[in-house]
Amino acid sequence: MAGLLAPTLETAEIQTVPEMRRAQIIATAVRLFSEKGYFQTTIEDIANAAPVSKGLVYRYFKDKNELLFFCMEHVLEKFDLDEALSLIESAGPLRALLRVMEMQCSIAQEHVSETVLAYRSTADLSSDLARQIKILESKTVRIIRQCLDSSIRQGLMVEINTDIMAYQYVMYGHTWALKNWAFRDRYSAKEYMNEGLNILMKPFLTDKGRAEFARQ
Repeated sequence: MAGLLAPTLETAEIQTVPEMRRAQIIATAVRLFSEKGYFQTTIEDIANAAPVSKGLVYRYFKDKNELLFFCMEHVLEKFDLDEALSLIESAGPLRALLRVMEMQCSIAQEHVSETVLAYRSTADLSSDLARQIKILESKTVRIIRQCLDSSIRQGLMVEINTDIMAYQYVMYGHTWALKNWAFRDRYSAKEYMNEGLNILMKPFLTDKGRAEFARQ
């Protein structure tokens, strides 16, 4: 368990001016959508605050709804699903589950505004874009369920409803962002994550699972 929340999520280095501009527009849109609301914020507001030309915003994004979509996608794509899958085979499902919990809490901590925005404004997306966001989230849920199912098959956890429990892991990470005003001055990110393990993992471990967990 030592060093579980050490910084392991590296921010990809932005190399080109277009990539920098695009990231700048997304960051500005997240802030304004969060502060003013989606419908109250215009493309002109975002361009002025960035600051870039209004035409440049439209060069990267078809319209405001597509920009909202990319604000949400920006966070969802930070989950390294391939890493979690490889850990199931190389280090065991409990270690993979710990890594997933770490990613959930770390990303929510680093992207509070984007996480809150996703909950507040998903309904404002077009039906097609909302469906794409649900697909991205379902990929994360599927990985968590694989970790849980594998833990049960290997006798590390008791039988549980993995459909429901997988979403509890997602919700626990999101709650750090949604209730950040209540938690940030009372718990560190590591303390918050460890409480999550006490709630979502430890009560369901078998004797074999507890021994394995102690070795992580």
